[in-house]
Amino acid sequence: MKIRDLIISQIKKKGKIDVSEFIDLCQFSNKGYYINNDPIGQNNDFITSPEISQMFGEIIGMFFINFWKKNIKGDFNLIELGPGTGTLIEDIIRTAKLSKDFLNSVNIFLIEKNDALIKKQKERLSNYNVKKINWFKDFEIRNDKPSIVYSNEFFDCFSVRHFFKKNKWYEKFINYNYSQKIFQFESEEINNSKLLQSLAKYNHVEIAEISNSRKNYYEKVCKFIKKNKGIFLTIDYGYKVLPKNFSLQTIFRHKKTHLFENLGNQDISAHVDFDELIKVANENNLKIESFSNQKDFLLGCGLNDRKKKLQKNKDEIVSKKIELDYERLTSKSQMGDIFKVLITSCL
Repeated sequence: MKIRDLIISQIKKKGKIDVSEFIDLCQFSNKGYYINNDPIGQNNDFITSPEISQMFGEIIGMFFINFWKKNIKGDFNLIELGPGTGTLIEDIIRTAKLSKDFLNSVNIFLIEKNDALIKKQKERLSNYNVKKINWFKDFEIRNDKPSIVYSNEFFDCFSVRHFFKKNKWYEKFINYNYSQKIFQFESEEINNSKLLQSLAKYNHVEIAEISNSRKNYYEKVCKFIKKNKGIFLTIDYGYKVLPKNFSLQTIFRHKKTHLFENLGNQDISAHVDFDELIKVANENNLKIESFSNQKDFLLGCGLNDRKKKLQKNKDEIVSKKIELDYERLTSKSQMGDIFKVLITSCL
């Protein structure tokens, strides 16, 4: 069944669906975007930091090696959530050649739902002599080894519900106009006391964007870290201070589109509420190692030095390309400020 028909059937069954369910059907149903498409790359829908520059993965690789040497020093899990094309894990493995003990101790787990991307990851990593690589569709790791868990642009893909306030709170829903054959928004006043209570933190703004699935997944990983010990590094675009506008956006071929276009064939994402993630980490008794923007994290981990080494003895064209990549990763107008880095641990 096509995505459009699947959505219409759910609306027919329920009368209407909330924004979160609409997104889930578009992204994660059998013919959904994240299950079947290859979204990453210059010729696809968006590009991520690892594809921009090898420096990004190298910095994260060195951060993990230093953490392992200081806190683990033995067998451990290295777990990536949503590894995409495999560029980031490849850069980390390549960087880890500087530490044979790290590579000899690692058990790699890649959590990926997309079969086409899994194939790409396997092809990319076949060039490296790392035998302990496992692919899981979901976060269901059973061993009790200390773990380094990380994600880049993973939690932004979780679906969100949309609420807005006009003296009272309302929720946005999606219905289908059969006569015009179009999807359309409609709203409904909220009377559920439990839901109204959860919206209380948003009373000083006019909108609320809530993702229960994101919160639950993040908490699942926090509980795993609490049980097994280790660290959890999350990089995503998001905020700590609540925004005044909805952050939900749709992208097709690097251009912004409408939610009702390209059903099942475009990226749908929303900024991550890092204040909520920090709260979940605290509730699970994890230590907040640091929270910063991407620029401060990368610079604090030695990005400037790495840039200079890469530029050494390079011609002007290559050196300028490295500089432009550096700017894209760190400048406030691009990825440096809007991308946040949250690191939590249990040692």
